[in-house]
Amino acid sequence: MMMKTVQLTTLIFFLAAAPAFPESSGAFAAWTPEGWKLIAITTGDLSQDDLEDVALILEQTNPANFIANDSLGVSTLNLNPRRLVVLLKTPEGYREVLSRDDLLPSENSQDAPCLDDPLLGQGGISIVGGKLLIELGEWLSCGSWSVTHETFTFRLENTRFRLIGYDYSTFHRASGEASEESINYLTGKRKTTTGLNTFENSKPEVSWSRISGERKFYLDKMVFSCQPSNEYFSSCTWSR
Repeated sequence: MMMKTVQLTTLIFFLAAAPAFPESSGAFAAWTPEGWKLIAITTGDLSQDDLEDVALILEQTNPANFIANDSLGVSTLNLNPRRLVVLLKTPEGYREVLSRDDLLPSENSQDAPCLDDPLLGQGGISIVGGKLLIELGEWLSCGSWSVTHETFTFRLENTRFRLIGYDYSTFHRASGEASEESINYLTGKRKTTTGLNTFENSKPEVSWSRISGERKFYLDKMVFSCQPSNEYFSSCTWSR
């Protein structure tokens, strides 16, 4: 089954072109309170029951959170918070199993006004193969040549989403040098790929290792910032 993720700017076209979409955005009005708007949606079968579940991203529309920026970057910073909502489809309708306001980054950042939207600019949400994927990217128009990309992969266990995979890549726009990390939290194995170069032929080196520390993390208690106790990635603590 093909999973579909759309931002609100393309929602009207998507609904017309993809009849497999379960309902229009109006079906989710109960989860879009006054002062918020729906900005992204993805559908797929998270609970393996052949019903189309839904993940929503909402954004607050408070004018006070639009801040003028007189430095480099965009002229106005949108600091409105975002909310992740996950709904499981049942024969009676949708059932909410997750709602987080303190997880996803805002469109802009006062600390890094040149940073592109980490979520909808460089990342996104999707449901692939029954798993919920949340992707974050870091791309700056000034101040850094580095580009990073993170993918958090979650599996539904009862009514909680467990982190089962984490992928991280970094790329230097000037030199082309790149590296990748991939962690499987079910097996405890980490794959590291170095020596990559996007601009020229390279001979990447792959190594495998075991991660240490805790391996069970759940989306309702997580932050998207690694708190390593020693070597980076080998013992990330994603819990808040």
